[in-house]
Amino acid sequence: MRLRLSVGLTVTAAIAVLGLPGPALAAPAATVLLVNNADDSHCSDSGTGTVAQPYCTVSAAAKVVQPGQTVKVAATNRPYLNDEVRLTRSGTPEQPITFLGAPMAYDWSEQPSLASDDGTTSSFVLSGVHDVVIRGFHNAGRQNAIVINDSSRITVDQSRFEESHGTADIRISGTSDHVTVSRSLFYFGIGVALDPGTHDNLVTANDFNRTSASAVTAKDSPGLALTNNTIAYSCQESVLIDGASPGAVVKNNVITADNPVRTQYDPPQCDAAHRGEAEISVSAGSTTGTTVDYNTVHPWPDAAGYRWAGTAYPTAAAFKAATGQAGHDADLNVNLDQNANGPFDRLADSDVAAIDSADPTAPGVGTDFFGSAPVDHPNVANTAPSGGVRDRGAYERTGLRDAAVSLTGATTPSPVGPAPLTVKATATATKEWGTPLTGYSFDFGDGSDPVVTTSPEASHTYQSTGSFRVQVTVTDASGARANSYSRIASVKPSGELTADFTTRQTGSGQVVLTPTASSPWAIKTRQVDFSDGRGLLDGLWPDGNWYAQFSVPGTTTVRLIVTDEAGHSVTVTKQVQVTFDTEHQVVLPGERVQLLGRNTDGLFSTGANYTRGLWAGVTGLTKSNMGGPIPPADQITSLASATGDNWLRVFAVGNGKIYSADRNLGPYGPGGMGYAIPGAWSMWSDFAVTSGPTDLPGLTQISASRINGKTHVVALAGGRVYESSNSQAVYNGAWSPWGDITAAAGIPAGTTQITAVGTGNSLHVAALGPDGHIRVADGNYDRGTWSAGDVTAVRGGPAPITQLTGVGIGNQFHIVALAGGNVHEITGDYAAGYWTTWGNISAATGLGGAVTKVTAATTGNNMRLFAVSAGHIHSTLGDYGKGYWTGWTDITQPGIVGTTTPVDLLTAAGTTG
Repeated sequence: MRLRLSVGLTVTAAIAVLGLPGPALAAPAATVLLVNNADDSHCSDSGTGTVAQPYCTVSAAAKVVQPGQTVKVAATNRPYLNDEVRLTRSGTPEQPITFLGAPMAYDWSEQPSLASDDGTTSSFVLSGVHDVVIRGFHNAGRQNAIVINDSSRITVDQSRFEESHGTADIRISGTSDHVTVSRSLFYFGIGVALDPGTHDNLVTANDFNRTSASAVTAKDSPGLALTNNTIAYSCQESVLIDGASPGAVVKNNVITADNPVRTQYDPPQCDAAHRGEAEISVSAGSTTGTTVDYNTVHPWPDAAGYRWAGTAYPTAAAFKAATGQAGHDADLNVNLDQNANGPFDRLADSDVAAIDSADPTAPGVGTDFFGSAPVDHPNVANTAPSGGVRDRGAYERTGLRDAAVSLTGATTPSPVGPAPLTVKATATATKEWGTPLTGYSFDFGDGSDPVVTTSPEASHTYQSTGSFRVQVTVTDASGARANSYSRIASVKPSGELTADFTTRQTGSGQVVLTPTASSPWAIKTRQVDFSDGRGLLDGLWPDGNWYAQFSVPGTTTVRLIVTDEAGHSVTVTKQVQVTFDTEHQVVLPGERVQLLGRNTDGLFSTGANYTRGLWAGVTGLTKSNMGGPIPPADQITSLASATGDNWLRVFAVGNGKIYSADRNLGPYGPGGMGYAIPGAWSMWSDFAVTSGPTDLPGLTQISASRINGKTHVVALAGGRVYESSNSQAVYNGAWSPWGDITAAAGIPAGTTQITAVGTGNSLHVAALGPDGHIRVADGNYDRGTWSAGDVTAVRGGPAPITQLTGVGIGNQFHIVALAGGNVHEITGDYAAGYWTTWGNISAATGLGGAVTKVTAATTGNNMRLFAVSAGHIHSTLGDYGKGYWTGWTDITQPGIVGTTTPVDLLTAAGTTG
């Protein structure tokens, strides 16, 4: 066919720029126009396209490019957004116009990205031009990414098309001829469309992966050559040759529609209703002079492999028997080794029918998708005609799988420094078959010619500033090639090493330090000393910061030391104020109370530091705030809390289960978890005992106390009292099996209210019986015994009692009872061996008759009493050293806590120190 020679010349002329195989048409360096949008202040569309001042956009270079010139476009960290090239200039067969990006690699970011943010623009529109090469671009989100109209001798090579809009990734229209689309990836794209009037075009060595339409559609387009493509899981037909398109060559393609393993995890873009009726479809007007052979075709189970002049043939054998076509076709469910390195459908060793079996006389560009020459697989028998060893499909199975390049400076570990900067590149490659490596082509990304050598090392000197992508193409003795990921050489303006840092406070006594440093050379070390006893710290956190946690407010000296790879050093020293917000000041050392409750917004916590004279605001304790399995607040029926070892432990009963959470009240805790920060909470967790049932039938109330490093939870369930303990200071420890206090202490069943406190190594549980009597069960853990006594029988008491709470101060158990809306107290002195008479706290403090909830906590020798009245929380202090009660303070008012009312559940726990 007459198109092959001119196509081959166009392809090989452009291949040389990338250091790929083929005779190079040498051009002087002045014929290269550079485009680099990495720095708007460095590039200019009115510039000259040099390293010193590249163009910012491809379209600007396209307006001035001349025959024989190459527009070399840098891959940067930003796309050439909505940059649509409308080319009206042409090259010649000997001196084409070339737009050059980067070789096809595993990562799309290795190629310059021509992207559209609204899907309304194309990457290239060529109309009425000839002798143009477009190679090495990533096209994303474009409307018909490349449009070629009334043009000839056009090559689109080694480009990538993804997430396209419109009707095709590449549309060839008008009278366009001798257009080559080669070695490109169409990934979740639309495919190639050849419109009526086009003729003698070549589509070869491409990977069509999950296109939303036919991978290749030709209508009234005679002379199409479709060879060595891999087409996987396309919608509609894989190949549709329609209308009057005679003289087509369909050879050496790998076509698969169905692979259950692959499509399960990465399905095609369409459902069964939108699949084609056949994978290769040739209309009646296109059969004359058309050849279909040496393909592998694996259709969907409910479709045919072929449709010829309107008749479907399910298999190659049936197709051959009826037409004489597809004599060497095979039905191969290829494994398509994607190799976890991108969407490349490479052959696996098990795809024997596709290896060393292609027709070498089929039109093409002479290499595979990555630029490898045909390679003889040592473990597969050759079945190709004329001694050929080319594989079918876009990819040659070779023993050279991957290449990599590393960079250093000439005298520094990093390829970073001021101009002129010399860097050293070192190439490596993976060899599966042991074939010797014979050649390396280093592209240093600054517009200079590639360094082609037999050594795996090459050096290069940059004269201008900028960031340059360095890639290598490795060749072995069989002609196989592999392209590397790029590495960046950074050439910076001359200057001095400078450093600084900023700090911010998190409110919890944590200082966050963010360092900055600038040098023409790479930064070697960053070290900081917070003057907190840890000395010099190396290594930033992944977010680029250092963190220091302090236990108290104050001023600290912070010192930052930075060095660069040229041996320079700079030290920055500042005084930093360590601060705590109110929420975290309340957990600083002192007389502290933690208060938990429920209001109309849900569960909440607040706290006071009486030594500092502070109350914190309200913090939500809901599932959405803290996480964990706790049910909604309106399903909570009881709350309890206890403090010890600088930890607050809180418990909630909901839906018959117990849930717990912890708060750190002390210095920065061990383990590095979030709740180790002072004031931080853990998430809610399920309460579970080590053996026996965890859930207690009829659970209604809990109380908690801390004794000698253990937290004891006392539960009221079905009128009986139970106890479990845990020695862990954090929420995930194991709880002991439930013990039955009702049985052990001999108190009556039918208990309606409980409260529990500890003194020494004893646990005291006050239980309100069905007869209205308060009985106290005392568990002596030194002796391992329980005993009980009826306090009401000895001292009488108020009635009717609706709630109990209490605290332990020294050897005394203070029981607080709520009766008739008034708060009363009685004290058991275990050292003196007696119970006091009842005292009326409401009468002494002035809040009575309307109290609905009451809870108590201790700080030193004081009882902190909190009562709910009319939905508000009121606080009073009982100072047992001085022998008085203060008046009540409404802490729900603005300026103190300011919580939403009404409050209907409440618990408190105190600590001193």
